[in-house]
Amino acid sequence: MPGENPFSTRFVRPGAIPYRFSPERDLTRLLDRFQQIGRTGQIVGPHGGGKSTLLADLVRLWEQNGERVTVFELHDGQRRLPVHLVGLLRDTPTTLIAVDGYEQLNWCARRALRRFCRRRQIGLIVTSHRSMGIPDLARCAPSLALLEQLVRGLLPDGSPQIDCESVRRAFHRHAGNVREVLFELYDLYEAGATDRATTAEENITDSSLEKSPGPTRPTP
Repeated sequence: MPGENPFSTRFVRPGAIPYRFSPERDLTRLLDRFQQIGRTGQIVGPHGGGKSTLLADLVRLWEQNGERVTVFELHDGQRRLPVHLVGLLRDTPTTLIAVDGYEQLNWCARRALRRFCRRRQIGLIVTSHRSMGIPDLARCAPSLALLEQLVRGLLPDGSPQIDCESVRRAFHRHAGNVREVLFELYDLYEAGATDRATTAEENITDSSLEKSPGPTRPTP
């Protein structure tokens, strides 16, 4: 949609943009590593570090390769898997379970899920803010360079650029939390759009005044 803020949720949500890898890592290597560590792994990183984005990319690739993936997205205070989804796992063929926010589950729920996967030979991939005693598949550590690359990819061609200094300040202000940085850049872009619209309106008004004829003298 023309004029839409490029930092809107629909453009930056997990799955909408690809995970930005450091040069030595890519999705194919992670898929190979997942097999090597026994098809049970964790993606660990801070809030807003790209864990959900990386998981969404992996799930998409697994499904393209024929995996039947069931995804659980857990939020603060959600200590157990939803009951109806647990029943769904028993009735629906699944080769891989993905849990985004695994640390939300209580100890018993985590143990039960891992036992369930082992008994049925189902792969398990989880995201967490800290290590949960599962082999590491990836550690997400966002850098300023990768964030700048992401911002350049989001801004449309010909749009007024958000300067690098604004990106750098936001990155350090939010301690590398990419999600919070993108929220701030959304507000900056909106403020800039408002300023540009005001300037354009003023220019149109000034132009109209310059072109409009002065008052005419009535004909006697």
